[in-house]
Amino acid sequence: MTGVLVRGPWSATRAGDQVEIAVAFIRESVNEGDFTVLDEFAHPDIRDLSDVRVFDDGIPGLRFSIEAARRAMPDVYARILSARRTGTDTVETRLEFSGTYVGTNLAPSPRHGRRATWRQHHLWSFRGARASAHLGWIDRAALRAALGEPY
Repeated sequence: MTGVLVRGPWSATRAGDQVEIAVAFIRESVNEGDFTVLDEFAHPDIRDLSDVRVFDDGIPGLRFSIEAARRAMPDVYARILSARRTGTDTVETRLEFSGTYVGTNLAPSPRHGRRATWRQHHLWSFRGARASAHLGWIDRAALRAALGEPY
């Protein structure tokens, strides 16, 4: 655990709570592979509204997406460039990701061992202390340049 998020009942009246929750989600789920925070971070019916879907709706879809990224790049790390409130119940996170692609043992590819660095931008809409919707952008051009097609 990162110690960023103090566990407990959240009050939507504290201005920084939603930002702290979003930061803890990134540090714990993405960087550490600890999904305990998902139940505190997201509504069970969280929706992804991105043009190119980042995850299937619901906590299982969000978790699956992160697990898949961590399988493909076990050393994946999201550096938080900024995390801020952009409205009463919205939080924006800008991230720089890096990781080394490993692929699977049974289907090695030319991208095995390649390192990639790319940016992501996420806007989380909250209902109280839990994210209910997501709108995201991934710099797929940077991923494609580092790893090749189909990224």
